[in-house]
Amino acid sequence: MVEISPLARTAITNIIPYEPGKPIFEVQREYGLTDVIKLASNENPLGPSPKAMKAVREALPEVHRYPDGGGYYLKQKLCDRLQVLPSQLVIGNGSAEICELITEAFVGEGDEAVIGKQAFFKYRVAVQIMNGVIVWADMPDFTHNAEKMLSRVTNRTKLLFVANPNNPTGTLMGRDQVKLLMDGLPGHVIAVFDEAYYDYRNREVFPETIEYLRQDRNVIILRTFSKSYGLAGLRIGYAITSEQIARALNGVREAFNVNSLAQVAALAALDDEDFLREGIRMNEEGKRYYYRELERIGLEYVPTEANFVLIEAPIPGRELFHELLKKGVVVRPVDGYGLPNHVRVSIGLPDENHRFFTALEELLIELGLR
Repeated sequence: MVEISPLARTAITNIIPYEPGKPIFEVQREYGLTDVIKLASNENPLGPSPKAMKAVREALPEVHRYPDGGGYYLKQKLCDRLQVLPSQLVIGNGSAEICELITEAFVGEGDEAVIGKQAFFKYRVAVQIMNGVIVWADMPDFTHNAEKMLSRVTNRTKLLFVANPNNPTGTLMGRDQVKLLMDGLPGHVIAVFDEAYYDYRNREVFPETIEYLRQDRNVIILRTFSKSYGLAGLRIGYAITSEQIARALNGVREAFNVNSLAQVAALAALDDEDFLREGIRMNEEGKRYYYRELERIGLEYVPTEANFVLIEAPIPGRELFHELLKKGVVVRPVDGYGLPNHVRVSIGLPDENHRFFTALEELLIELGLR
C-alpha cells in the first residue's frame, strides 16, 4: 500500500480511499475473460432513460459553454414535483458530493456526527475530511435504530446521518422509527436523510421525511439520478432542505459543480415515467428471484428495499468476490463496513441474475459446500 504524503493534513491521514466496484474492462484484462457481468455498484441494469440519451445528444454542440451553475430548469421541474421553493434545493455532482458540502458547511474540528456502523461509507469520509468526530451507533438487524442513535447525541453533535434505504444492507428505517428519532432529536442537530434508493422503497412503511422539512425541522434530504434513473455515469443528485441550510451549502459549493450534460439528462429523465416504472417492476421481480434462489441454496440474506441484496457468504466475503471474478461475475465485498462474511450483489437483468446464481452454485460445488 502506498503511504500518504507527510505533507497531507493530519485529518485525512486515516482515511481509507473508497474502493469502487471493479470495472468490466479491468476484470476482462486481469482474468483474460471476454464475457463479464457487473453486479457490484447498484447501477440500473436497463441503462439510461432513452429520453435522457436523446437530450444528451442534442446538447453536445453546446459543451464548450459553462453549465448553468444554478441548475435553473432542473430546479423548476423538481419544485413542481416536490412542492418546495427553488431556494430549498441544492444540485450536486451526485448526492455523495453534497455529503461533503454538508460537512464543509456545518462540521468544525471536534464537532460530532452520529453515523450507523454499517451506513454508507461517504458520511464517515466527509466528517473525517473536516476533522470532525465520528460517533458510531449500533444497527441492530443491520437497520438504523432511533434509540441507538439518540443515545449517541451530545451537545457537540452537529449532524446525524440516516441512509434510508441503507447501502450496503438494503434495510429501511420505517415511519415509526423515524418519528421516534425526530421527536427526540434536539434542535442543534441536523438530520440528514439519504434517500438515494427512494424509488425502490416500500411505500406502506416509508417515512415521507419532507413533512419534517415543512414543520421547519433541521432536515436535509438527499436524492440522486444515479440509481432508478440510470445516470450514474453523469453524476447528478440534489438536496431538499430549508432555505437557510441551502444557503450555507451553496456557500461552499463549486460554482459549476454539475456539468451541462448531466443537467439536461436529469431534466429529460424526470419525464420518462415509463422507464422508471419498468425499472422498478423489474427490480421487484429480481428481488423475488434472488430470495427464491438463496432459500433454495440455503444462504442467509437481508431482505432489501433497494436494488441489491446483502448475502451472507459461505466463505469469507472477499474470498467469494475473488472466486466469482474468475467466473466473470463481479460482486461487492463489504468487509470495509465490518461485514467480512457478506457480499452485496446488485439486482441485474434476468439473464445476469441467473448467471450469478449459476456461477455461485458452481463455486459451492467446487468447494465441496453443495
